Amino acid sequence: MSPLRNEEETRLVAQIEALTHGKVTALDRQPRWRKAWYATVRREGAELPLYIRGDKQIDAEPYPGLDREATVLTLLASGGLPVPHVYGMARDPIGIVMDRVPGERDVATASDDAERQSIAEEYIELLAKMHALDVAPFIAAGIEKPEGAAGVSLSYLNAHLPLYERTKRGPQPLVEWALRWIQRNVPQHREVPRLIHGDPGQFLFAEGRVTCLYDFEATHIGDPMHDLAALRLRAGTEPLGADPDHLVRHYARITGVEIDAGVLSFHTAAFMLAAVMSMAGPLYDPRPADMQLEYQIWDVMCRRAMLWGMAEVMGAVITPSAPIVLPEGRSSMIAKVLDATIERIDVTDPVAAGNRESARALAQWARAEAFAGIEHEAGDLDRVAAIIGFRPSTWRDADEALEQFVLRAGPEHDAVLFSYFARQIEDRVAVAVPVRDRLAHYALTPVQ
Repeated sequence: MSPLRNEEETRLVAQIEALTHGKVTALDRQPRWRKAWYATVRREGAELPLYIRGDKQIDAEPYPGLDREATVLTLLASGGLPVPHVYGMARDPIGIVMDRVPGERDVATASDDAERQSIAEEYIELLAKMHALDVAPFIAAGIEKPEGAAGVSLSYLNAHLPLYERTKRGPQPLVEWALRWIQRNVPQHREVPRLIHGDPGQFLFAEGRVTCLYDFEATHIGDPMHDLAALRLRAGTEPLGADPDHLVRHYARITGVEIDAGVLSFHTAAFMLAAVMSMAGPLYDPRPADMQLEYQIWDVMCRRAMLWGMAEVMGAVITPSAPIVLPEGRSSMIAKVLDATIERIDVTDPVAAGNRESARALAQWARAEAFAGIEHEAGDLDRVAAIIGFRPSTWRDADEALEQFVLRAGPEHDAVLFSYFARQIEDRVAVAVPVRDRLAHYALTPVQ
């Protein structure tokens, strides 16, 4: 058996064995930002590979409770979807104990482009099958059914409102303005509620076929265009096997649903806004957690994608800020020493190794921020002054004053506020030196 690193995993082993009626022979922590483990159980002479899906360790869930996701998995299996079998819940630490389904996530490992496209199309067909499921069993299990065009279009976003309001720790002018913009631009012709994956594009495959769908913590009842819009971001972070434009057109072919480009862009912005809202509070005053770099990247990426989706609806153009080039000098010498020092830190497990790499990137990011941040902040304060009529002394004062302005502003101010926020986030991308290539790769691509 893998060495147990702590008492928590000792407790987890006992719970796995009680749920599976077998003997745990291996348990290894998955090196990622949320808690998860791979386990192997010996039962009736055979090995049973398992996956234990833990929590995120931050208050960022609109649908709290892994029990909800376990119920969704069970109902999806009953509906004929290929999802992992659930054995039950571990309580301390909390986690869903489920089958570890064979397969790969990275479609780059498929044999060729034709196989990659075939896998991607099969996934879209399974997504369409999910959208066609009867919502009644899910409603009976406690998943809320929205009513009317606004309810259907905003069901995911509305679920994030209590989370956002509960965790908000400071002014969020971009979020407050985006909320009002989204609410003013709801598509009024889409009222039929369907079962939605919520965070789509997550599947495993083997030998050219999809073996399972996974990650249903965001499953809800709403508009299927939400899932198609969300695939636009997923395609950058985890390639799907075909570009989003092809997948959207394939969905239209197999379902007969006409895709409205404006609705797709609206849901792109709404999906990204929900992600920004979920992280706004925790990242305003972050607490220690593993691999915090990923949260910082995700926040910038989601804010940018939200604004790009809005730009599509508005017919606006966003100009990227010039990338920062760090100068050679005394600070570069210190940076090299710091990088080498971090590299020399001895690590004993994959999680610690991930934290070390995060520390290296964050140190580089901080150096770029120190170099360009003063200039960017001065320009930002000047632009705020042009909107609100006076120049705040700090960026925190600016956020506070701008939020108060946003709370009173009507749609006549949308264009100038959009321009301000777009420039602000592009400046943030420009200083994200160690992850700039990742942010470029994650950027939205157009869907025709």
